[in-house]
Amino acid sequence: MNDRLDILRALDLPEEAIPLFLAHIAQFCQDHGGQRRYGELLALLARYQAPVDQ
Repeated sequence: MNDRLDILRALDLPEEAIPLFLAHIAQFCQDHGGQRRYGELLALLARYQAPVDQ
């Protein structure tokens, strides 16, 4: 099993809701400080959005 998939499944969300959830968090970060404040979290979100989007 893939660690990324395990982590995404641990969110306990329906699979189709995960991309929306990650996008919502990323938008919040952009709206409240962007890269300066949430750079590491945005990088992590981008890393985890990629497998979901495929």
